[in-house]
Amino acid sequence: MLFRIEQIQGIGLLHSANGKNFKCEKATFIYADNGRGKSTLASVLRSVSTGDTTLITKRKTVDGTLPPSTTLQFDSGHKVTFSKDCWSEIRPEILVFDSEFIERNVHSGGAVSTGHRKNLLEFALGEAAVNARKSVEQSTNTATLASNTVTGIESQLKGYHTGLTLAQFEKLTEVQDADTQIDALRNSIKSASNIEKLLAKAVPRLIPLPSFDIEGLFSVLSITLADIHNNAEQVVKQHIQRLNVSHAEGWLSQGCHLGDKKTCPYCAQDITGNNLIQAYQTYFNASYNQLKNSVEFLHTSVVEELGIKIIDDFTQSVALIKAQVDSWNDHIIIQPINFDESTARSVCDELRKYVFELIRRKQASPAEYSGSLADSEKVTELWQKVIALMQLTNEQIKTVREMIEEYKGKLAKDNVQLLQQKVQLLNSSKRRYEPAVLDLISKLDIARCNLKEAEKTKKAERGKLDALMKTTLKRYETSINTLLNKFGASFSIRGMGANFLGGAPRSEYGLLLRGRDVPLEGGSPSFATTLSEGDRRTLAFAFFIASAFGDANLARRIVIVDDPMCSLDLNRKHHTKLVLKKLHSKAEQLIVLAHDPYFIRDIRDTLIKENSSTPISIFQLRAAQENYTDFDKFDVDKECESAYFQHHRLLNEFADGSNADNRSVAKAIRPMLEGYLHRRFPNLIPKALTFGQVVSMIKSAPSSSPLCHAHNLVDELNDINDYAGQFHHDTNPGNADTVTVISTELKTCVEYSLHLVHSGTTRS
Repeated sequence: MLFRIEQIQGIGLLHSANGKNFKCEKATFIYADNGRGKSTLASVLRSVSTGDTTLITKRKTVDGTLPPSTTLQFDSGHKVTFSKDCWSEIRPEILVFDSEFIERNVHSGGAVSTGHRKNLLEFALGEAAVNARKSVEQSTNTATLASNTVTGIESQLKGYHTGLTLAQFEKLTEVQDADTQIDALRNSIKSASNIEKLLAKAVPRLIPLPSFDIEGLFSVLSITLADIHNNAEQVVKQHIQRLNVSHAEGWLSQGCHLGDKKTCPYCAQDITGNNLIQAYQTYFNASYNQLKNSVEFLHTSVVEELGIKIIDDFTQSVALIKAQVDSWNDHIIIQPINFDESTARSVCDELRKYVFELIRRKQASPAEYSGSLADSEKVTELWQKVIALMQLTNEQIKTVREMIEEYKGKLAKDNVQLLQQKVQLLNSSKRRYEPAVLDLISKLDIARCNLKEAEKTKKAERGKLDALMKTTLKRYETSINTLLNKFGASFSIRGMGANFLGGAPRSEYGLLLRGRDVPLEGGSPSFATTLSEGDRRTLAFAFFIASAFGDANLARRIVIVDDPMCSLDLNRKHHTKLVLKKLHSKAEQLIVLAHDPYFIRDIRDTLIKENSSTPISIFQLRAAQENYTDFDKFDVDKECESAYFQHHRLLNEFADGSNADNRSVAKAIRPMLEGYLHRRFPNLIPKALTFGQVVSMIKSAPSSSPLCHAHNLVDELNDINDYAGQFHHDTNPGNADTVTVISTELKTCVEYSLHLVHSGTTRS
């Protein structure tokens, strides 16, 4: 039960409304003039029941300085608060009938929409079908989510299967070397598009290998000459120098060719064993000189054949070929060509030094044998190492050349469009087996299975709800028509049912007016033109009450009714009270918001008549500072009393000492007595007469007139009028508001007046 509306701030006129002093009972009636905040309060209570915070936020006080907030106290002091646009909890046990209910469930501006019928069905089914409805909603939501999941995954896959349907894409097989094939195809496409230019591109050739005449080297090194003077050159040179004769060397050379080599051709002296002669023979020996020249040439040839240039030349050739190969890299995948230049230089340097040492030794002793078999094998081994490194590079070049030639051979056979299609298919295949796509397709398979199951479940749950709705709505239709009949309505509803058009279930019903069907939408006449505003409100109230009475949990409901009686419903006042009385007896709590104090008084009296101990709370929403609204106490009896009773109460309160407003009391004496006389002699005293004229009429009344029974009051009435008349403008114009009211005089006149009314006689 709602015990207190402790505080409402920043919401409409309820900018700082404090209700802590006003306890809510099982029956609570809240009075408020129109435009004072009843609907705002109803919206706050609807918001806490549904959790729809927009009902509050859209009613934020326009010129307010406080943020919207609310504190409601329920059982056991439990408080529910609204702060920072959020409720601390929802209280679904609250049912609210207000303009929002009408506009949401029945009509808006006389028009009945699909949304109205959907909401009405939801409200009408109530707790009786809540489980079935939830099952349908859950199954529908599950199916929708499953469908959305499938659609969402398919949307995510769209970017992956360009040019193919999803079904085609899913069937693609995995290609392990897709990238390699794609690169090759792209190069083929590029090449096929420019075949003539490609065919004219340079193709690398094998690099010619350098030569080194090892056999010639060692043939020179192995030459020997007999009878060779070891120091012939030195001895001859010294001798020629001593002669100091021009052309001595030529003369000596000619002499060596004369004679028999044993005697001197000039003196016939024996020259056998002569050191100088032997030196001449060696120095001027043609074979010896030829050998010397050959040894000297060896050095030159080795410098050429084993020089740095052979490695430099080969390296430059490799660089040129690499450049040629690089130009093909955009078309085919080629392994890089390498040459171990560092090792080649190192081995070549070692070989060159080794050979130079052999030549140096030969030069020192030309006629002696030089260059052993071991030397020959060593030189051959080192040279083969150099050649092997170069041949390894040539093998690489050969492989590349064959690849290029094979590629060139294919160019003429390639079709660009077909190649492009193959690339697209390979790319699609690659995407098909990307981890992200595999994950998406796996999820898609699961989502499709889930969707199939969800659709099956949705169909089954709809069948259950459909059967339940038919039974519930038939009973609901009967209850509504019973209420409409008791409300005196000239129309009824018929054919109430439900359908699933548009996906979600919605109500379907028609109106029957004077024996004719009236469509809810379109047509003529229609719902909007046939029913008055009061009729439409009555229909909405009947919908609400029928659902409430059909609620199995009504005993735990807090029912809020905002203005059950408006000026359009006066002809239905009696049955409205009976309906509210019944609601009060069945619900945990009934809270009525009304602008009619007489209706509040009447329903209160009806409840008290039923049970005098019924706890009832009555308070109001009243105008506060800056024309905002606050909670305040409300005396419904005082609000409903007639002018006579109001004046009578003022005099009684003054006599009891509880009313100190002397002037108001003084002004109330004469109208109180007028009211008394009108009630004592109904229809005998014209209402237009002043109090003095009434007294004169009584004084002159004949014995045949009932007024003669008041003859005994004439003198006292005149005395009272003399005193009380001075406070009224008709008898004391211009001075009525300035006459001093003396309490003792006033008290005497009040007591005389009350005695006259109570006893019908004077005090004397």
